[in-house]
Amino acid sequence: MSPTQLVYNVFDAFTKSKFGGNPASVIVLQPDHGLSDELLQLIGREFNLSETAFLVPLADHKPEAPHFSIRWFTPTLEAPLCGHATLAAGCYLHHNHPELQPPYRFESRLSGTLKVDYLPKDDLYGLDFPADIPVALSGDETASAIDMAHTWFPKLARGDIKVVLKTGRGYLVEAAETVDISAVFYDTVTIARDVPVGQCVLTGPHQPTADDPSRVHSRMFACGSGINEDPVTGSAHTRIVPYWLGKWGGNALKCKQVSARGGDLDTEWLREEGRVVLRGHGVKVSEGILFL
Repeated sequence: MSPTQLVYNVFDAFTKSKFGGNPASVIVLQPDHGLSDELLQLIGREFNLSETAFLVPLADHKPEAPHFSIRWFTPTLEAPLCGHATLAAGCYLHHNHPELQPPYRFESRLSGTLKVDYLPKDDLYGLDFPADIPVALSGDETASAIDMAHTWFPKLARGDIKVVLKTGRGYLVEAAETVDISAVFYDTVTIARDVPVGQCVLTGPHQPTADDPSRVHSRMFACGSGINEDPVTGSAHTRIVPYWLGKWGGNALKCKQVSARGGDLDTEWLREEGRVVLRGHGVKVSEGILFL
């Protein structure tokens, strides 16, 4: 029988402070919940957050080995992968179900098995995600892609865009080190036209400071998916991290997404395993009951 009420919790992910990072709603359903995909999508639209995560305990779920399925809905579609809402799911389980022993395992439809560990020493959550290695375009395609990117970011001068690469979910655009990523103007219409489903990631190097130790800044736009700009995007860093570490070497990278809300990620590229670990904080900001 379908429920008539659902309990929800909202967490701000990849931040230590309320009202920063990226908010996501988390809802746990029973295996026999009976809710249609159409209703789940309507719930995602109702919350109007970048993502709403739905968890369902699986048959082998137990306190010493927590195991859930996970699905993520934007206001307009079901997402194949979402980092911040998965971190929010880990926050929910840690805060609301202390009997469950991390790491928490999640089975996704399109991105395989994901894990969220909890690191009590630093109050951090560590996401274990598949890497999405950006792919270079051919010579003719590169010039065309740079021209296209200039329509996305029309106030950037020639030379401000270094390269455009294809990724599993859209494009990654590298900006010159002289570009202030946080101040870049973007055109929602052209991004939605050229990337109707997927992500357009803008990234550039950053000189670390005492206030901002990150080596990489980024922003993410998914204008065709109902999200003009995502505040902090874990899934985008599955390609940002391999891209920069592929250029610079090493296996660890501090990153900052410089949206208006902002968020910080401490990351690691597990080259041999083809995985990226994304570590960040999470803060609970609300809870309530949704009436169906």
